[in-house]
Amino acid sequence: MTVSEGSTFPQGVKFNYVPYTPEDSDVLACGVPISMDLDKEIAGKKVVLVAVPGAFTPTCTANHIPPFLEKINELKSKGVDEVIVLSANDPFVMSAWGKALHGADKVKFVSDPNSQFAKANGLDLDLTDKGMGVRVKRFAVIVDKGKVTYIGVDPQGVEKSGVDAVVAKL
Repeated sequence: MTVSEGSTFPQGVKFNYVPYTPEDSDVLACGVPISMDLDKEIAGKKVVLVAVPGAFTPTCTANHIPPFLEKINELKSKGVDEVIVLSANDPFVMSAWGKALHGADKVKFVSDPNSQFAKANGLDLDLTDKGMGVRVKRFAVIVDKGKVTYIGVDPQGVEKSGVDAVVAKL
C-alpha cells in the first residue's frame, strides 16, 4: 500500500480513539477507546487526515495542530466534512491532548496502533534512538470520497502538512 495523489485511499484501515463527550471533557477524564473503521468514516466525505510524530511534543502542540483548530470553520466552508488528527500515541494520550488543545469537540484525535498504517504506507518515522520508538511522520492528506487529492509530508517544519498548505489545496 502507498498513499499518493490520485490514488484510492487504502481500505481496511483501523484506528483507535476515545470519542469526545461533554461529560468527559476534563483532560484527566478517561473515556473508553473504540475502533474507528476508516472505510466507514471517510465514505462519501471530504476528510483531512493530519498526522504528527507525537502528542504533547513542541512542534506538534505549538505550530501544527492549533492552526487546524483555529481554522476549522474555514476548512468546513471549503467542503471539509471532518478533520482527523493521527499519531502513534495511544488513544488515551490522544484524547487528553485533544482536550488540552481545546479541540476534542472540533476534530477527532486518533491513534495508529503500533504505527501499522504508517508502516504499511511508508509514512513511519523511527525515533528509537531518541527513546520514542516508531512513530508517524508529519503529514497531511486530503481524501475526497475515497480519492487522495493531496498529500504533503514534512521531514522538518509544517510547510506541506500545515493548515495553510491544506487550505490552498482544497
